[in-house]
Amino acid sequence: MEKRRSPKLSEIISDRFASEWKLLSETESFLAKTPDFHLYERQFQEWRKRLQQRGLPDTELVTLRSEIVSLRRELRLSGYDLSLGLQRLVVQGFLNDDALADGFRRVVICFCDPEVYYWTGSANHVELASELESSLIRRNLLKNPEMHYLWYFRNSKGLILSGSATEPKDHFIRLQDRARANPLKLLAALKKLS
Repeated sequence: MEKRRSPKLSEIISDRFASEWKLLSETESFLAKTPDFHLYERQFQEWRKRLQQRGLPDTELVTLRSEIVSLRRELRLSGYDLSLGLQRLVVQGFLNDDALADGFRRVVICFCDPEVYYWTGSANHVELASELESSLIRRNLLKNPEMHYLWYFRNSKGLILSGSATEPKDHFIRLQDRARANPLKLLAALKKLS
């Protein structure tokens, strides 16, 4: 989970003008990727059932919308970034320099628990790792580092991460395990990776 943060104005406006179905789907999709989903599953079923009723009075619709928006506000205040709910994280396979022709770019990711840092560029993975490490040392952030040398591709549906020739296979398996355990943490840390 990300650090606590206040909801942005754009998020509040987005909630205000989105349809009830869209708010419900985004929120459910987001929570389905968290370990807390079971706590809300019944509530989602109830909201979905209420929304499917024909001739739902406007007052009931306003109440239902208010309940969904309240949950979204609560989640944001807990540090969740709901904009990641519809994003997919795929961590699979190994690529070589030919990946550049397919739109992939180089990235080095460093887990310095609990934080995640990354560095991109056109240099090779070893040089990128050296630049990232130097930056983290200068800022006194290099604590128990776990480096990953990867290729990435981002599109509107999510983020694909693949190992490079520099990435040891056992490290890549560890990254896959991290991604499976908490995909939203990795997506949040790499949100600005474009």
